[in-house]
Amino acid sequence: MRIGVCLRAAVRIAIARLRLGRPAKSMLLLEPSRVDKTQLLGQLRLDAEKAGIHLLRIETPESRSLPALLAPQLRQALLRLIQVGPVKESAQQGLRALAGFATALNTRFGDIEVGLDLAPEPGLADNGDLEGGLTALLEQVGMAARAAQTALLMYIDELQDMPKVELQALLSALHRCAQDRLPLLIIGAGLPRLRARVGNAKPYAERLFEFFEVAP
Repeated sequence: MRIGVCLRAAVRIAIARLRLGRPAKSMLLLEPSRVDKTQLLGQLRLDAEKAGIHLLRIETPESRSLPALLAPQLRQALLRLIQVGPVKESAQQGLRALAGFATALNTRFGDIEVGLDLAPEPGLADNGDLEGGLTALLEQVGMAARAAQTALLMYIDELQDMPKVELQALLSALHRCAQDRLPLLIIGAGLPRLRARVGNAKPYAERLFEFFEVAP
């Protein structure tokens, strides 16, 4: 799968740039139809393990909200980071942000199931606003990853099916992390209409991504 080779190379370069504090773009993989990406995912996972970075895999189903999909995986990443001595305080702050985010938004979505390891910190990702809360949460996770000299790679499949409000929140959070040059990248995969959906969701969104088009 030639596109896989190009994508993996782009991810390696982007991660290296972020580790040096330089700007880097996330990636969108546009496919003409739903295809099996098991091999590509396996290669990305191996690359991540070799580079010492954390790969989160998320598939967008119609029945689950974005907070419900993200929260358990972000918790796992933070619990791994908390084992790194110098990063403990930053990772704990991330867990407090996750607790505030999940508690505040579960009233709205009702499907967030995640263990809360630390009590929420008042004022941190807990105002019940999805866009603001997700931005604050991913900022904390990104700062913990930077303190650990690693990175977080989020693979989100079928991204074109994500509700517009949730897509807007995700793009806003990614934009803030990119501005702060935090080591957090997204690989989004979906049908070709995903490019237009991203552009319609946020006017600046297309500048956040490098696009890869899969030929029929």
